Amino acid sequence: MDFFGPRPDSALVELAQTAQADAKESEDSSYAQLRRTQSEELFAEINRLCGLEEDGQVPETCVIDDTDPAGPAGSREDAVAQLVELAEKAPEDSRPLLIDQAIALADGNAALPETPDEDMLGEARGLLEFEYSTVYGLDVAEAHGADVDTVAHEELIVQLQEFIGEDAPVADPAYTATWPDDSTAQEFADELVQSSRDSFEAAAVTAQDSQWRSWLIHAAAKL
Repeated sequence: MDFFGPRPDSALVELAQTAQADAKESEDSSYAQLRRTQSEELFAEINRLCGLEEDGQVPETCVIDDTDPAGPAGSREDAVAQLVELAEKAPEDSRPLLIDQAIALADGNAALPETPDEDMLGEARGLLEFEYSTVYGLDVAEAHGADVDTVAHEELIVQLQEFIGEDAPVADPAYTATWPDDSTAQEFADELVQSSRDSFEAAAVTAQDSQWRSWLIHAAAKL
């Protein structure tokens, strides 16, 4: 046995095995397929971090011991909670994958931290200002015939305003951009929504507080 060499990351192994167990045991075919795909992504990430030998195989030290694998998560939200928790323990460059998987699973709402620090509040202000401009842009796109839905954005605006409190920035009367015409309005609206989702996802990747990370994940999942 070679004791010197890379080892599979324990957090990623637990996540991969849980996703694999969910895929095998769930009676919901769409959920089972999602979790199967996620388990494959996670095992691939483990191998990426370990590296491959010249023969294309993972090093012997990186072979995963599956004699006592992790069991199923139990529910989508339990799987999200596990991803949120273990994102702190996983390698930093694996976090975008874990956050992306959590967003794909998330549904419903998550509580905001009750005692935010200044970094959190600063990030929340930036997200709020981005949402103001997003809703304005979606209104412009709608005026040019795009099919838009601003409900989720408006709900997030209210939550962020309440989270920040009296220091919450207010929306500008108008925003400048290269506005669409009737032929480009739908594409413009779709790109705005994706940019909004991306901003919450990026914040979740770098979040240091697990509750804040969970809220950001659920926010992105609404969009």
